[in-house]
Amino acid sequence: LLIDADSFGGSLAPMLGITDQAPGFAAACRLAGAARLTLDELERIAVSRSFGRGDLLVLTGIANPARWPELSRDRVLTVLEKCREVADFVVVDVGFSLESDDEIASDAFSPRRSAATLTALTAADRVLAVADGQAVGLQRFLRARANLVEIVGYSLIYLIFNRVRADAVGLGAAGQIKHVLSRFAGIEASAFIPLDQTACDRALLAGEPVTYASPRSVFARAIGAYVSDILVAATAGAGARETKQAETSGS
Repeated sequence: LLIDADSFGGSLAPMLGITDQAPGFAAACRLAGAARLTLDELERIAVSRSFGRGDLLVLTGIANPARWPELSRDRVLTVLEKCREVADFVVVDVGFSLESDDEIASDAFSPRRSAATLTALTAADRVLAVADGQAVGLQRFLRARANLVEIVGYSLIYLIFNRVRADAVGLGAAGQIKHVLSRFAGIEASAFIPLDQTACDRALLAGEPVTYASPRSVFARAIGAYVSDILVAATAGAGARETKQAETSGS
């Protein structure tokens, strides 16, 4: 189940070819606020898309940024809890801002612009921090990383650099980014996704993920390798540890 929780304006619906569709995430949040969100309602609101042999449910985001007050913390948290009952994997796309205006707000109970992002981060089992693999994006990430670590801690963060290309960084772009991360932050990235504009354009035109629209592209292969080598392995390892702990407790 894929959720577009970007309070600055959703983009997943047009990218997946979903048109003339009311914002599903906002609708779910309204039902949650009225204590009327059920599993049947959630499945009714979500848009079903099929890619290859898999099915994907999508809660589309708000196209109008002015609707961000509908995505309050308690509502978002309720929706996320319900989504865990519907799907084995819940992926939440959040906004870029990690700012909290609690200290300057005159009303402690007023909605917060970044509430959806902060709530999703604190509720997540794993956080994929996607940074732009160019000079400006790298600098912005290093500045924002401290806020992200403060919210979720070190262990949940998997760093991914997107749009990595030699034209912007120089020869051996991934190696240069690794050097900067090691020198200035003492951290490592989990994956480097090279820019493949042709594959991305083909996916956008087809309304499909790049891994389906251009499965042989370097972009798709890099994502596939990351998922199989890092994410799936981490999930399997966590499941094995939980099973071992359960067996130990039982004995």
